[in-house]
Amino acid sequence: MKNLLANFKKSNFKYLNVEEDDDSSVLFTKEDGISLIPEENSSFYRAPDGTKNRSNAIFMYIEAEGDFIVRAHVDHNFIYEGDAASIMVRVDDDNWAKLCFEKSETGTNSLVSSVTYDGWSDRAIGETYSWDNVRLYFVRKGNTFGMYYSPDDKHKRLIRYFRLDAPEKIQVGMMAQSPHGEGDAVMNFYSFDIEYISVGSIEEGALDHFC
Repeated sequence: MKNLLANFKKSNFKYLNVEEDDDSSVLFTKEDGISLIPEENSSFYRAPDGTKNRSNAIFMYIEAEGDFIVRAHVDHNFIYEGDAASIMVRVDDDNWAKLCFEKSETGTNSLVSSVTYDGWSDRAIGETYSWDNVRLYFVRKGNTFGMYYSPDDKHKRLIRYFRLDAPEKIQVGMMAQSPHGEGDAVMNFYSFDIEYISVGSIEEGALDHFC
């Protein structure tokens, strides 16, 4: 699979919450990837109790049509609670889903998932993660989606399986958030690629023959 961040060109992606002529939020890294620097108090999250309504984090995306597997290799500096390097799929202003490598409320590195449907989000905190970087995977099969992670690109774990009614073409990309930050968090994306292929099912082990 081709790393879409190698020989990076900003024009190959579309953006939310980044001005077209603003390069301050996107920096090159030494490993043919990029670093995203989210604004302070930024996230994509609509709290179930209505206390938070944010859609202001950096989202750098492509438009993907049909079934796919998306992969990304990420890390970050884990300064503030809620800091996260994420992959996200987005339908519109009220419907999206994200898988985050996040500094959790307990101060640990965690895999956190969230699905926003009709303007309301849920939030599921995964187990504590011992490594300082992770591979994230998003799988689409029709209107069903799966989120996976792996420390080594070999042993993959399904963290969430869900349905999201979506058109054939949706936005898929990299999201950087810092809901309690001060604008100095740095999210590193070392690779990002997409393969247009349909898995047999979205269950534990579904990626074994494709990744």
